[in-house]
Amino acid sequence: MIYYYANQNKNLLFQYYIHSDMYVVVAGAGQVGTQIAQTLLEEGHSVAIIESNKKQFEDIESMDVLSVQGNAGSPAKLREAGISSADLLVAVTGCDETNIIACVIGKSKGCKTVARLSNSDYMKDGAETGRLDIFSIDMAVSPDMVTASQITEMLLLPSLVESGKLSGEAIIIELRLNGSSKAIGRMPASLGLPKGAIIGSVARHGTVIHSDNSGAFKPDDRVIMVLNSKEMVANVEAAFGMNPGNGKAVGQRLETDMHKVAIVGATHMGIQVAKSLEEDRVVLLIDDSQERCAAAAEELGSTLIICGDATDNDLFMDEGIQDAGALVAATDKEEYNMLCCLLAKKWGVGKTLAIVDDAEMRQLFEQVGVDVALSPRMMTVNTVVQHISGKKVSSTLTTMQGSGTKVMEVVVKESLWMVGKEYGQLKFPKNAYVGSVVRGGKVIMPTNFDIVRAGDKMIIFLGQESLKKVEKMFSHHSKRGLF
Repeated sequence: MIYYYANQNKNLLFQYYIHSDMYVVVAGAGQVGTQIAQTLLEEGHSVAIIESNKKQFEDIESMDVLSVQGNAGSPAKLREAGISSADLLVAVTGCDETNIIACVIGKSKGCKTVARLSNSDYMKDGAETGRLDIFSIDMAVSPDMVTASQITEMLLLPSLVESGKLSGEAIIIELRLNGSSKAIGRMPASLGLPKGAIIGSVARHGTVIHSDNSGAFKPDDRVIMVLNSKEMVANVEAAFGMNPGNGKAVGQRLETDMHKVAIVGATHMGIQVAKSLEEDRVVLLIDDSQERCAAAAEELGSTLIICGDATDNDLFMDEGIQDAGALVAATDKEEYNMLCCLLAKKWGVGKTLAIVDDAEMRQLFEQVGVDVALSPRMMTVNTVVQHISGKKVSSTLTTMQGSGTKVMEVVVKESLWMVGKEYGQLKFPKNAYVGSVVRGGKVIMPTNFDIVRAGDKMIIFLGQESLKKVEKMFSHHSKRGLF
């Protein structure tokens, strides 16, 4: 199809060719919007971006997108971006109200809508994501709530760098091996992992390697695994020679011996993490603002709120912060978060997590000794892209933020061409492979001679460049799936 738009700035008429599965309008060209747009382009979609900031607008002009400079909440600018022809609007500007207005207009033109809402008061009952019909938003994402949920998960799994949920009980986990791990120098097959715990890949120096080809483990390897359930984590930790969390499954949670957690920053995110932990943990919340401490006291129950500077050695000792199992630095200042984590490590705190607004700084934080650096912006990108990518096939797509490894879970439908074939007959594109299969609620590693069954949930590890080809393999219209 060919659409014609009037370029009001240059008073020209130009053509924009649409030749993909979807046409997506992205409102906002910050880190989140640009990354979402780039991912959509790599998947073969056509994209328009609206941005009012001159510098950010200049940065996107080199991208293969229709770029529109102006307010994304303006009906005229949305028309210029082709909103009437769009399948989807993704509103991720820095202003919640602009995102809401853009979604209302987008919905009136018949397209689906996704919005980032930084103020979680807009969300239903403190949810991370959800549909907000009152604002005509098909899916709203709260960066603070998504990140707070991930932090809570990692605090309950002490050796964990990151986790992702699969359908049913199975989970994906990522572990980072430090120099003291007894797994260093050993082959994966020699670890004696419990049944139902399968190593899907090893990320080493930015490269994702199949576990069969990874050789002996090396320091700083990131091991991505698929487990039958959370209760296996303690046994996996023991197999890798990490400090076990003495974990046991209790309902949907894994209880560990991490009884005390210190949180620096009475920000919205810090308060949300405290809320999720205070019922059964000793939680300390530290902030140097009396006003923020007073506001936090109104929202929290048993959390001990300390007004002071978390980098003060005396405060650290007097308040017993050195006895905490973990410290979360959740202020709005990246350098301060790093300093708090390094001080906590000096005093013997077991695990440190820091919020890093600039996604490119995450690697630096971990290089200097912070255990986990989390970017709410990148978590927002992952949540939105997973939502979009899961629409075309029965799949979910997860990006492990630590290593950047992409993991797709695909449900094999009865009518799919590959049902009845051997796994060894499936020819996946380069840099994509089946890491494991969840069958009947159990995680297995299929051999080349195992038969593909309807209902199999394939856990596929892949690079971004392979995503579209893998999706085609699982199309009901694909006859061969060979490349």
